[in-house]
Formats: sequence, structure tokens, C-alpha cells
Amino acid sequence: MAIIKFVKVRKGNLKNAVKYITQEEKTEDDLIYCKDCDKNNVIEQFQYVKKLYNNLNGRQYYHFIQSFSPNDKLDYKLANDIGKEICANFKDYQIIMATHKDKDYIHNHFIMNSVNFKTGKKYQQSKKDLEKIKLLSNEICKRYGLRQINLNKSNISRYKSSKEYHLSKRDETEKQKLIKVINKCIKESYSKKQFIFNMNQNGYKVRWEENRKYITYITPKNIKFRDIRLQNPKYLKEKMDKYFKRLERSNKVKTIFSTIETSNKKSNYNKELVYKKDFSDIEKLEYINRQKNSSSIEWEE
Repeated sequence: MAIIKFVKVRKGNLKNAVKYITQEEKTEDDLIYCKDCDKNNVIEQFQYVKKLYNNLNGRQYYHFIQSFSPNDKLDYKLANDIGKEICANFKDYQIIMATHKDKDYIHNHFIMNSVNFKTGKKYQQSKKDLEKIKLLSNEICKRYGLRQINLNKSNISRYKSSKEYHLSKRDETEKQKLIKVINKCIKESYSKKQFIFNMNQNGYKVRWEENRKYITYITPKNIKFRDIRLQNPKYLKEKMDKYFKRLERSNKVKTIFSTIETSNKKSNYNKELVYKKDFSDIEKLEYINRQKNSSSIEWEE
């Protein structure tokens, strides 16, 4: 089963739209397809057609999504092939299409130039046109043994918001599972490195790199989640970095204090003498005493 939804755009930013559907966290190179244009020069080629016919104003592109049911048996390649057949329906229009892997259901994103490269006229979508696309999607799904939508009873709106339409709550379930594992691993970890190791042990890959703005988690089902999608500021890279830095400092203080306590028990020196003799890198023993009670850092769910 596949649902077709058009995203509401007015003029829109073509560059941002193309960048969004092709970002590596959501798809991969083999799942990006271009019709009547080259994926390395999509924006320039879209603009060339507009300039050729002096049709630069108004809507710049159409963005629609084909979302498959999680219950359908298909892989990313098949979804991509189905998307290519949908593209073929839009004769003489440039399209870039990408199959996304970042959710618990497979879906195709299409960005289509609003200007026809043969006639120079803009695409004018009617309700009848939308029904034709849905009917085509149904026919293709039937051919591949996928479920079909009952178009007669469908009360799905013509358009969707800029946020993606979710076929089921399974995506949210996967997100909840991820958050649960993150909380568990944080509580069991004393450093960022150990946290990543613990996540790996639970079947989750973690991309936490200095030159990247976000932490990216890859679930056992190969679904990608950026930290920003977890919808809580404490999971953002900046916050997580601060947490583990504070935790490491805290544990260092605890270790030093414990060492001093042990040394004092084994010697006849008082704390100050042992401190001056063996721990000269810390200016004052009182600093350790002050930090003892304040060094406990707990992760709050």
C-alpha cells in the first residue's frame, strides 16, 4: 500500500528542498534517481529551464511523497523502482527522487520542476490529476503484490503539512525504544567512549563526531535518528558533551579524594601533608572537600 501526498509549498526554496531529500542521514547514492536532469546539477538545470522560458516567478517546484505501509513486503530497491515508474508519468518535467531509509516505513520523496522543459508552461495540478497519480500508484503496487488503497473511501486530504505524514505509530515506537536505550546506556557509562560502546552492545550504532552538528543513531533495523528528532534538548550533542565532560571531572575528583583517603589511612601524615606531598597538581585540599558532595551527577529521564 502506498499513500501519495503533496507537500504544501508556495515559492519555496529549491536548494533546501533538494538538500533535504538527498542528505546522507536519510538516503544513499544508489537510491537517488533523476529524470531528465543530472543529480550533480539539479538546481542549475531546473533554473536553466525556467530562464529559458522566462518563467521564474511563482511556484518553483512540486514536492510529493509516496509512503509505503510497514506491513508491505518490499525493500528499498523495489520502492526506488516503483518511484521511477511514478516519475515516468510526468512527461517533460525534470524530477529528482530519493528513497528514504530513516523511518520505520519506506518512502520516496519527489522534487519536480514546476516548468515543463518542452512547452515552458507551468504544471497546474488539479484534483483530477492527483487522483490519476494515486490510481497509478495503486496499479503499480498491485503489480508488485503490495496492498492497495481504497480510493473511493479515502478521506485523506489532498495535501499534507511540511512535516511528514506518518503511516503508523511504529516510527514513534522505534524512537521510544531508542530513547529508552540511550537513558539506560548513559546511566551505565562514565564517559562518552563508554556510552558509545554500550550503545553498540545494545545493537545501536552511534555517529558522534567533532565535525558534525548532530549525533546520529542507527537502530538495529537500520533506521537513522538525529539527536534533534528525539525532541528533547538534553539529547542534543551540545548537551550530551557537557554532561559527559562534567561526569568525567566529577569522577576525577572522586578518584583523587578516594586516593587521599586511602593514603591517609596508610600513613601517619595528616591530610594536608599527604596532599602536599603526593597531589601537588591541585592547589588546595579544601577544593576536593568542597567538590566531594557536589560531584554527584545523575542523568534525569
